[in-house]
Amino acid sequence: MKFIAHAAGLMLSALIATSALIATSALAGETEAEIVQIDTDKGVIMLSDGETYSIPVDFYVDDLEPGMKVFVIYDEEGGEKVLADLQVEGQ
Repeated sequence: MKFIAHAAGLMLSALIATSALIATSALAGETEAEIVQIDTDKGVIMLSDGETYSIPVDFYVDDLEPGMKVFVIYDEEGGEKVLADLQVEGQ
């Protein structure tokens, strides 16, 4: 009986650890919208969906312009939406 209780305790510990890992990992989302503004000084892009997305340092945004329709995939990290991918629609 002691072995079964120990095994159950290990399984519960593993389940709690897995749940904690999932809870702290980044959540992904996607949206389609038009670019409203790009602020390279602040490292953000604002879209017509009303959201602001952080631009990672490895993103090249010089060719992007307000009015372009884009499809974005983003991660949520610490309450902030961070671009993971951005595709200009129609190109």
